[in-house]
Amino acid sequence: MTFPSRCCRSLHTIVALQNRPLPTNTYDRAKEFVPDSRSLYVFAHSPEERSKHTELWNSRDLTFIPIAGQHQSEIEVVLPGHSETTAIALRSERRLRELWKDGTRSTIYIDITGLAHHVWAPLLKSAVQASRRVSVVYVEPADYMLSTTPTEGAIFDLSERITGLRPIPGFASLAEEDDDFCFVPLLGFEGPRFAFLLEQVQPPGQKIIPVIGVPGYRPEYPFHTYLCNRMPLMQSKAWRNSRYAAANCPFSVFYTLEDIAARYPLNSLKIALIGTKPHALGAVLFALARPRAVELVYDHPIRKASRTSGTSRLLVYHVSSLFPDTTRQ
Repeated sequence: MTFPSRCCRSLHTIVALQNRPLPTNTYDRAKEFVPDSRSLYVFAHSPEERSKHTELWNSRDLTFIPIAGQHQSEIEVVLPGHSETTAIALRSERRLRELWKDGTRSTIYIDITGLAHHVWAPLLKSAVQASRRVSVVYVEPADYMLSTTPTEGAIFDLSERITGLRPIPGFASLAEEDDDFCFVPLLGFEGPRFAFLLEQVQPPGQKIIPVIGVPGYRPEYPFHTYLCNRMPLMQSKAWRNSRYAAANCPFSVFYTLEDIAARYPLNSLKIALIGTKPHALGAVLFALARPRAVELVYDHPIRKASRTSGTSRLLVYHVSSLFPDTTRQ
């Protein structure tokens, strides 16, 4: 399997991305990050160690909104000044807007580390549409857990199962079904998920454009991505169209998707969120910017509780910079 034949084009793409704005602050340790005073901070704790960093800021002038429960169609939220949880439907734009009604808060932080895609994506959409200054926080894991019984395409123990394709709340596609579209899978370490989506989506053979996280969180991770997705990449011949964007940079993915859309101006994009959370964030931001030409494809996996170990870098993405006309603060 000889992927390096497109190396020169890939390096050119990476250099081009570096010449575009990447409004991100990176901290080697979570304790180095100090949120802006008088801010609103939305988060959830999960079994993963990396989601516990919010405990460092209890004494700061922050208003916390912890997500106590993440369900398919609603979340349980502890609102400021309350001790009991309140249920909020993820498809209710009105209820979600109520979370941002305190206009005295300078910045809204949405910490996606412990939040599922179907939860943080509608929260982000609502906050951006409320014309607030929004930053997204993400903590990388120190490592991913290897499977004790590895199989073809699954050397890491990340998901128990997938529950099937359905829209992320707030991102249902209203466009007419288009048989001539570009399929853009944002690839991670779970080859079976890629194979499943190829079977379900049935994309045109010459318009499968996978995006690989290069550079990865760690130097060896891009090679793991190719190894885990080897069979579907080979069978579909999609490896020939591979694009690259830094695994921890949503803006790199955003610009990569812009370039793909420019390359295929007559086609809509179906973007599969099966890679890193920052890549998924970039796709969600792109869908907010171009809602009529984008469909987000997600298979809603049930995550393993112990799929990662340790804590690595903390990144703060200033996503409002992509939507200057809707941000008043």
